[in-house]
Parts: sequence; structure tokens; C-alpha cells
Amino acid sequence: MNPGLDSAKKKKRFAVILIVVLCVVYVLCAVRPLSREIHFIPVWTIDAYKNTKNDKLSERLSEADASAFEGAIAYKMGQTAGYFTRSGIILSSVTFPYKAVISQSCYSLYDTHSSRIPVYSPDGAKIAEIKQTGFPYFDGGRTFQFLPGGSSFSRLSEDCSVEWTYEGFAPITAFSSSDNGVLVGFADGNLILFGPDGKKEFDFAPGGSDIPVILGAGLSASGKYIASVSGQGGQRFVLAEKRNGMASAVCHKTLEKETTKQVIVKFSRNEDYVYYSYAGGLGIVDCGTHKHSTIPIEGNILSIQEDSDGTIFVLSRLGKNFTVSVVEPFDVYSGSFSFDAETAFMSVRDGSLFVGHDSKISRIDIRHK
Repeated sequence: MNPGLDSAKKKKRFAVILIVVLCVVYVLCAVRPLSREIHFIPVWTIDAYKNTKNDKLSERLSEADASAFEGAIAYKMGQTAGYFTRSGIILSSVTFPYKAVISQSCYSLYDTHSSRIPVYSPDGAKIAEIKQTGFPYFDGGRTFQFLPGGSSFSRLSEDCSVEWTYEGFAPITAFSSSDNGVLVGFADGNLILFGPDGKKEFDFAPGGSDIPVILGAGLSASGKYIASVSGQGGQRFVLAEKRNGMASAVCHKTLEKETTKQVIVKFSRNEDYVYYSYAGGLGIVDCGTHKHSTIPIEGNILSIQEDSDGTIFVLSRLGKNFTVSVVEPFDVYSGSFSFDAETAFMSVRDGSLFVGHDSKISRIDIRHK
């Protein structure tokens, strides 16, 4: 027997076995679910001016027609506002000369000197009247009014009577509300949290910047978290948690790029994440782990909206170019599309994206495959 030949055969056999094992390991590691791809599926495009069922919101529709407003989607583009259905029917629209504010449940038209401001339901019925001068603001079923001077505001009841008023000295620069409170940011760098009854719960100053102005603020649904973007010269994002009646900072980050514009700060419905706009794009923070992430987005972010499955849609603008970006939890950029327009809006509902561009409104369904 030749010992050298046996040794060579053993080495060859070992090499073959090793190659087979490595191939099996590679296959096992490579076989994993492919990431889902997002698909934008155009459904319809309508003309917001021509497909009008009722061209004056102030005209009361019949009872049968009024039922069509249940689940209607509000829109505002330039100097036009109204409601449309998911199937692509414009229920009503109006061109307003001065200012308008609109929500899913009501709307109002006003000017800067109005001392009596009517509030209408989507079907055009007058449901209330605000009896003081100021700027109405509808937020998630809650009604507020910012008062002349820019440093005071009122919380209004369902009939638009004044429930309570805060009178301050520093200009209001940021505002957020939920059923559990109202968070207000000021030009002097302070945040104040009010309870639903208007009682001040605490003051909080994020600090850390040369000029401590609040550019954006957000309050979570339960009132547990507050967040802000503030300052010039050392601009920063701060996440704070409400503990024992006070705000305790749990996460902060100095931003690499700064802006002088007001920004959006918004919590996810389940309070797991907070999203904010800044000069570099979209910032995202996990409220539990405090992990921070950013997604570059060019231009100014105009709207951040969440779909029922937690997917985030971001509308941004750079000149006349608008972009809709899609972000899946926690920080997965899934895709985008762009279009040119003078004015635009975005609304999200149950897997469908509604995008307004000048006089047109389009429905785009979102599918993952």
C-alpha cells in the first residue's frame, strides 16, 4: 500500500466534502424572503372644478345627497377647497377670496378682520359660529382659534363657544394637540403643555442652541411623549417623556443641517415612533429604544401622514417639483414619485393615496408584492 496515495485520496475526499458543506451553508443563508416591492397603481384622476356635484359648499344638499358626505375626503388646493369620495366624485367645492380651513368634519371661510366666523358641516349646513376675531384651526376633531397678536389662543367647544384661553407674550411658533392635551411652542424657546381643561401642566425648554426658538413640536396621542425641533446655532431634536408631572428629556440629537423654517413633528398613532422634518430630510426616532435614523429628502417637507398599516407618506416640495416618498417602519425607504405643479395636497386612507396637483386630484393605490 502506498501511504502517499492514501493521503492524497483522503485530502481529495475532504476537499469534496468541504465544498459540499460550504455550498449547503451558502444556499441556506441565501434562501430568505425577498423584500417586498412597493407598487403605485393609478386608479383615477378627476378635475376638481369640472366634476362638481355642488359648486357652493354653503348650499344645503338634500338629505339623500348629504349622506354621501359620510367618509368624504377633504381637500384644499390654492384658493379652492371641498370634499370628494373615494370613488372619485367631487361632492362640493368652493373658491374662497381670503382664507379657509377645512377638516373631515367641518370647514370655515374667513378673513383677518372677521368678528363672526361661520362653521359649516361638509354638506354645507351651518353648525356653529365663532364670535371673536382670529384664525380658526381644526385638529383631529378639536377646534382652536389663534388670536390677534400671535401669542394667544382659545380652545373652542363643539358649538364654537370659548372653553378656555391662554394669553401669552412670546409669539406662538409651534402647536400640537391630542385628546390628552395641547403642546405649544414659542419664539422664546419654551414649550408649554396644557391639559384638556386648559390648566398648565409644565414648562419645558429644550435649550442647547444659541437662539432658542421652537420650530416644531409634537404631542403623542396619550400625552406621554413630547418632541421638538428648536434653535438656531446648534439646532436640535429633543424627545421628552412625561414623568411625575414634568418633562424628562430621554433623547436628543444636534442636527447637521439647520433650517429657519417651521417644521413638522409627528408621532405615529401607536407612539412607537416620532417623525420630524429638518433641512436634511426626514428624521425618525424609536421612542422605546431611542434609535435615531434619517432619510434624505430634498426640499421642504409639507406633510407627513400615516396609513392604517403604519406606512408613512411624506409630501415635499423643491421649487415647482413635488415628491411623495414612502417610508415603512421603522426607517425603510420604499419608493417615491414626483410631479410638477403650482400647488398640491396629499391625503392617505386605507391603502390609497390621494394627491392633488393644481386642478386635478388622483387616487393611487399602494400595493406590496
